[in-house]
Amino acid sequence: MKRAIQQATLIVMAGIALGLAANAVSPKRIPYITPPKPAVVDQNLITLEAAKELWGTGAGFFLDARAPADYAAGHIALAFSLPVEAFDEHYNNVAPMLAPDTPVVAYCDGVECELSHRLADRLRGLGYKDVRVLVNGWTAWRTAGYQTNTGTQP
Repeated sequence: MKRAIQQATLIVMAGIALGLAANAVSPKRIPYITPPKPAVVDQNLITLEAAKELWGTGAGFFLDARAPADYAAGHIALAFSLPVEAFDEHYNNVAPMLAPDTPVVAYCDGVECELSHRLADRLRGLGYKDVRVLVNGWTAWRTAGYQTNTGTQP
């Protein structure tokens, strides 16, 4: 029994060593300690109520940062799909409809979702001045009972 425990311990230790070595040389290295998330600046956020008001007036342009399959499964009505993971591929579809001063609301799904923040940063980098993030956008909008659509069209 003692020998089996020693062998199992040796196998586990060898597995740990191999895993650490592979991680150390991997180009997609996993950090040992997760770096803290940057603080979200409140001026870049929009409340659900303010987003609904902007949506109701038609003055805002809503962009869904999620994957196309998630967008097709359900999205805010009149929102366009601009998946941040394929930004360069999809940006030209919405660019003609945007002006630098157009109020833009980016959203994804989930309180911890970073896709909308990344999309907002990309758009700001291209010169769009009024880009805000609706945190937990899809869930908050749907839960509030506001208008939604499915499929690939806004």
